[in-house]
Amino acid sequence: MKKRFVLALTGAMILSMAACTSTTADTAPTEPAVTEAAPTEAPESTPEDTPQTTPEDSQPEEVVDDVIDKPDFTGTYTEPMSGRCTIDIEHLSGDDHKVNIRWSGSAFESANWEMTATYYVSTGLLEYTNAKYYVRTYTDETTYTDDVKYTDGAGEFWFEPDGMLGWRSANSDVDGVTGETFFERLPGNTGMANPWTDVTSADEAAAGADVGYFMVPENNTDYNGHQVYITEFRCMEHLAEARGSIGAAELTIRKGLKQESDDVSGDYNEYAHSWSFKTDDGITVNCYGNEEGKTMKAIWLSDNFSYSINVMGQGDESDTYGLDDTTLKQLIEVTQ
Repeated sequence: MKKRFVLALTGAMILSMAACTSTTADTAPTEPAVTEAAPTEAPESTPEDTPQTTPEDSQPEEVVDDVIDKPDFTGTYTEPMSGRCTIDIEHLSGDDHKVNIRWSGSAFESANWEMTATYYVSTGLLEYTNAKYYVRTYTDETTYTDDVKYTDGAGEFWFEPDGMLGWRSANSDVDGVTGETFFERLPGNTGMANPWTDVTSADEAAAGADVGYFMVPENNTDYNGHQVYITEFRCMEHLAEARGSIGAAELTIRKGLKQESDDVSGDYNEYAHSWSFKTDDGITVNCYGNEEGKTMKAIWLSDNFSYSINVMGQGDESDTYGLDDTTLKQLIEVTQ
């Protein structure tokens, strides 16, 4: 940009000098020799003769070319109303980002999107045109099938003024994501790549999280009339997680090192009721739910570890379903 600017000034100076020469020729026709000898008055420009641009001349171009304020999309986001959808965005290079979306329909089925999205300064949007969308269905804890619905999905992400991440899908006729959906970034994930690693067992989750061991309820076991079925495990630094179902509800169990917060649930919903009780071992369990006595979120401490259990019902019961204290105590007794 600077080079083009200097050349433009040089060209303008030459044209100006040529114009002056022409005027001199018109007003002094009796001295053509002097006019033709004018090269001494208008010498060819050399780099030494070229006027130097000032900082005021060049600075605006440098700012426009080199300084672009781009938003940081990297992090993990969740849909705050139902808590069923998670978006993980990881920066790759340049303006490209890797995006993974998981929308849980039940403990046995989830909708998934995988794509590479590019940020465009001109629109302020993180846009994609290559999304793969598929529905994953589990037949047991380790076996599943993927039903691919499309591989050329399009859409975009953006930030609202309040910091919420917006998402629009151009394929709502297939994936059912209509209108605009908004997500909040989970605390501690700003500017970070997806911290979670998928694993295949509770032991692997414990090892990956460095929490010693991780014990969860056994599959196909009755807990006060509720069947438990664990299908997924994952971990991040100092936090292990198991996901599955209890009856027809979704079940999430976590174990983490006791650190700044005693709450490792990742559940930031507000509930209408809160209460607590003690287990036979003297552990105080703090419970939260939208109907008193029906726990949707439970957190407790044991030794140097923090634990949580979350449940979410299906359909009309998504905001009211919860576990009674007896069932919850049985789950807590086998969670270590």
